[in-house]
Amino acid sequence: MPSIFSSVFSNEEIDYLLQLPEVVAAKDRFGSSDKVQFTIALTDGIRAALQTRFGLDLSSVSEIPMRWIKGDTAAHMDRGSRSFENTYLVYLQDSEGEFVLGPDSYPITANTGFVFSEGTSHKTLNTGLTPRLLIGPMNEFAGPVGAGNNITYFSNYADAIAGTNSIAYIGGASWILGTFYGGGDLGGVEEWRVASGNPAATGVYANGYDLSVFGNYSYNVYPAITVCFLEGTQILCLVDEKETYVPIETMRTGTLVKTSRDGYKKVELIGKNGIVNPGHDDRIEGRLYKLSPSNYPELKEDLFITGGHSVLVNKITDKEREGLIKHIGNIYVTDKKYRLTALVDERAEPWASEGKYTIWHFALEHEDIRMNYGVYANGLLVETCSINTMRTKSNLIIV
Repeated sequence: MPSIFSSVFSNEEIDYLLQLPEVVAAKDRFGSSDKVQFTIALTDGIRAALQTRFGLDLSSVSEIPMRWIKGDTAAHMDRGSRSFENTYLVYLQDSEGEFVLGPDSYPITANTGFVFSEGTSHKTLNTGLTPRLLIGPMNEFAGPVGAGNNITYFSNYADAIAGTNSIAYIGGASWILGTFYGGGDLGGVEEWRVASGNPAATGVYANGYDLSVFGNYSYNVYPAITVCFLEGTQILCLVDEKETYVPIETMRTGTLVKTSRDGYKKVELIGKNGIVNPGHDDRIEGRLYKLSPSNYPELKEDLFITGGHSVLVNKITDKEREGLIKHIGNIYVTDKKYRLTALVDERAEPWASEGKYTIWHFALEHEDIRMNYGVYANGLLVETCSINTMRTKSNLIIV
C-alpha cells in the first residue's frame, strides 16, 4: 500500500527550496520540454525532515534529485540505475489535476509526499501546463528514478553519468539516436557516446543509429567529442632524413612523425571525415577552434582543431580541471603533460566560419594500442590519437 504524508517540510524549508538559485535556473531551462531534472545540495534541515517523515537515512548523501514538470505523465513504472524498493516524491506546489497511484487518485497538494513500492504503476491526469516542482522521484538511496526513457540526452559527460540536467529524451518503442519527444533541443549534435546502458556500447554512434542492437536498455548519451585537425595542418615529420612540416592530408601509413619523447614513429592509421562548423561563437564540442600565435607563442601560424583535441601543457588551473572532468570525465596525461582540450582551453577561440570542412587525425605505431604521443602541429605540441581510439571510437574514414 502507498503511504501519503502531509506537511513533510516546514514553511521555511518550502520557501528555501522555491527560492534556491538552482531551482529558479532549472525552471528557466524548460523551453518547450515537459520536464527538467536537476540536483541540489542536501541541507541538514531537509535531510532531517526526510528522515523524520519517510524514515530515510541519508547521512552519507550530499545531494538529492529534483524535477520541474508540466503536463500529464503517462502511466509507467519507475526504473533506476540500481535495484530499489520504493519511490519517494514530494510535491512542493499545488497543481490542478490528480496523481493516480495504482487504482487510487490523489489531489496534487503542496508539501505532500508519496511513498510507493517499485513496480507500482502511476500517472498524472488533467494537470495543465503550469510547471510543478517535486523533490524526487527518487529511491531510498536518493538516486533518481522515473519512467525509464529509452534514450536520455545530456550536454556533457558529467551530467550523463549523474543523470541530471537532461536536454531531451525518447521512450516508447524507439531507440533511434537523434529522435526525441516534442520539446528539447539536441543543439545540432550529430554523434553520441553512451555513458550508461549496455557496457558493450563503447563506440561513437551517429543520429539514426538504433541502440536497441545492444538490447532494450535505458541509455544516457552525451555528445561525442571530435578529436581532429583541420585539413592543411602541418605535422612535423622526417622526410629524406630531414625534419620538415608536412600537410596532414598527404601523410600515409609509414610516414615518420617526430614525437616529443620517443623519436620518430610510423603512422599506423590515418583517417578523415567532415565536420559542419557553426557560424556562432558558442563553446561547444562539435566545432573548430582557432589557436593563434598571439596566445600560443610556439605556433608558426594559426592552428585549427576540434573542441575535443588537446594541447599538451605542463600544468592546468582548477577551472580547467573542473572543465575537463565535466566534459570528458577525467584528467588525462600524454608524454608527462596534461591534455587540455580546445573546448576547455580559453586561449582557443571558437572559429565562427560556417560551413562543412574536412578534418583529419592519425595514430602512430605503439606496442600498447591504447596509448598516444605528443607531436608538433604548426609548431605546437598536441596529442595524437591512439590506435584503439582510431579503430573503435573516431568515426573517421581510414585512408
